[in-house]
Amino acid sequence: METQRLGDNIWLVELPEELTDPDEVPVLAASAPAAATGRGHILLDFGQVRTMSGLGASMLVKLGALVGRRRQSVLAFGVDDHRRNVLAVTGLDRAMLLCSTGEEACSRVGVSPSSIPGPRPTASGPRDLSSWARPVMRLGTPHVPPQAINRNVRGRRVVGPVDGFGQLWQKTYQLPIGLTGVTPEDVIRALKENFPAFQPPYNRFYPSPAGIQPGEVVLIDSSTPGGPVSTGVMVLHADDRSFTFITPQGHPESGWVTFTGMAGDNGVTAHILGLARANDPVYEAAFRTVGSGMQTRIWTHVLSSLAAHLGVPADVTVDIRCVDPGIRWLQAINVWQNAQIRTLLHTPVRWLRR
Repeated sequence: METQRLGDNIWLVELPEELTDPDEVPVLAASAPAAATGRGHILLDFGQVRTMSGLGASMLVKLGALVGRRRQSVLAFGVDDHRRNVLAVTGLDRAMLLCSTGEEACSRVGVSPSSIPGPRPTASGPRDLSSWARPVMRLGTPHVPPQAINRNVRGRRVVGPVDGFGQLWQKTYQLPIGLTGVTPEDVIRALKENFPAFQPPYNRFYPSPAGIQPGEVVLIDSSTPGGPVSTGVMVLHADDRSFTFITPQGHPESGWVTFTGMAGDNGVTAHILGLARANDPVYEAAFRTVGSGMQTRIWTHVLSSLAAHLGVPADVTVDIRCVDPGIRWLQAINVWQNAQIRTLLHTPVRWLRR
């Protein structure tokens, strides 16, 4: 990654070839100094990006939220057709202004187009074409197990961290594996193959027959202190080293969660990174009381189950931080789609049908 100052509080950021790091701090420190005053802009050059994961998408969400609080805006250029689809399905195209060229981006922020570096060697095309779900207007549920309640998924749009009502939170869970010969691919394979079995008893996942593949829908029935919730997720991204779920309208959260296997000096570590807001005021109140703790227990249980499966200690660590403390009151209307309220209303009907 390279950064260049184009003018007063205007920065150009050349994104790396692999956008797979969730850490927004390097970009933020280089292009959005905390002491900056007045209206500012960050120009993101996607021209060299060839691979992007759910973690890279999380970095862009956090970057947009944080620079917004510093009175800066984000513009992007060098975005090919595939990357435009990725930005569309994640909702990131609403968090930044997409420009056709670097010259257009410069014109919009009032700097000379000559500020953009000259042409660089042409890189190969995207390497993650098959790893991302395509943008969809509405979700479908082509395969429904008989035991699944199957409510609040069909016909809903997917919503990510740029949507939602409540505060934006990042939760990171880590499990050191420490086994010789275990690779990140082995960790992700174990999670994909055993994901429903790794859930706590009150959380039931129903993947489609295709499994955890981009664009597939996973139905969820969960029991909470507030009652049952029938919802689901869509597989946003999946490859050999990671996969990401994104939520539909009405889900308790508006966001996504990414599961990754990472290799380091001390061996492989399994990571879960959730980035989401409560979807509406009712969920926000629930998260501030019992919901957040319940969510932490779910993903801790999943990693503990993975540890038992691999035969390693369940030394799970959790890091929680608030990325954006703001409440988005215009999204309060999301309560109309609240999956828990609609599940509770449907429960008597379901009993009568039985």
